[in-house]
Amino acid sequence: MKRQLSGAAGFSLVEVLVSLAVFLIASMGLMSLLLTGLKAGRRNTLHGDARRLAGEAMAVLQTAEYEQLPEFDGVPSGEGGIQLLRTVESDAPEAGQMRLTVTATWQGGSQVHSYQLQTIRSRP
Repeated sequence: MKRQLSGAAGFSLVEVLVSLAVFLIASMGLMSLLLTGLKAGRRNTLHGDARRLAGEAMAVLQTAEYEQLPEFDGVPSGEGGIQLLRTVESDAPEAGQMRLTVTATWQGGSQVHSYQLQTIRSRP
């Protein structure tokens, strides 16, 4: 025995429009979450790059000849929006020692961020 359907199977136009409206509202809430995640990822990438560049600059200072260290004082450099500044302080904290400082700075939104490494080298 065959059954007869009184109407066509499927969704009405009103049902489709209501489901699209619900989907749109849910998507807009998730969009702000996605944008926040992208901004945080960008900040983390810049911070990681600053740490890497400062570490590389400090490695150069640590392996340079002791007498050549004053030549690096105040030498700026940068990469990808990150500025590096090397500072060499003679006879600090004591005579026969040099304090080496590498500071990486970058602009993140409306704030200026910095990362600093510091060490002391003694005369050999």
